[in-house]
Amino acid sequence: MRINFPHFFGKYSIIYGYSRKNRMKRILWALIVLVILFLVYAIYAFNVRMEVDEVFDLGLDTPPDLISQIYNPVFDDTVTFLKFSYETEGAYTLLEIDLAPGGGNTTHLHRRFSETFIPIEGTLGVEHMGRDYFLEPGEQVTVEIGESHRFFNPGEERIRFHVKIKPGSAGFEKALFLLYGLTKDGYADENGMLKDFNHIALFLKLSDTGVPGMLNLLNPFFKRTARQLQESGEADALLEKYYFSRTE
Repeated sequence: MRINFPHFFGKYSIIYGYSRKNRMKRILWALIVLVILFLVYAIYAFNVRMEVDEVFDLGLDTPPDLISQIYNPVFDDTVTFLKFSYETEGAYTLLEIDLAPGGGNTTHLHRRFSETFIPIEGTLGVEHMGRDYFLEPGEQVTVEIGESHRFFNPGEERIRFHVKIKPGSAGFEKALFLLYGLTKDGYADENGMLKDFNHIALFLKLSDTGVPGMLNLLNPFFKRTARQLQESGEADALLEKYYFSRTE
């Protein structure tokens, strides 16, 4: 039997080329499907909300003798609660913050309440929707619901400023007690970020804090974790230790 080698290899190369082309098509379609699935998930994740009951935010369970001042050793700042939510029947929460030079928080947003920043002593820096404001006593800026922001101390001296939250949020108040207590007990890193995913999830839920950007992809996991902590009783245990027991 004679084999026509040029004809044989030519035929083989056509079959191989056809097979390779099919494989590339399958890979391309798989990538397209993955991209579509990712976009669907991203749309879902970016719209996940961790709501709390409105009655919960009124703070009717706030201990009447709850301490009014907490300290964060990492940020070297002190928060004084001038008005708790329950004291204003849910109209607002009022804080006074004493902040060290270079101190501040990271960019975030809230979907249940607005925040008004009012400098009392020194220059207060507020980043609002990507723009920096340097406020002096007598000035103020209001961050509306859903707007990204952060505050910071741009100077070399300590500053004091008020933050008015409307409507009031007992959840936010509880979250600050939780954050500062966990930080004091060593559960935060040198940048003040909580180390434990469970702690982060509970803090985000209580404080109604959202983060802009790709971290929103973690929203479904944060929501599920926060729910599991509440169902297991761990959330209650953490709040008992860092909030309800902090009485005078």
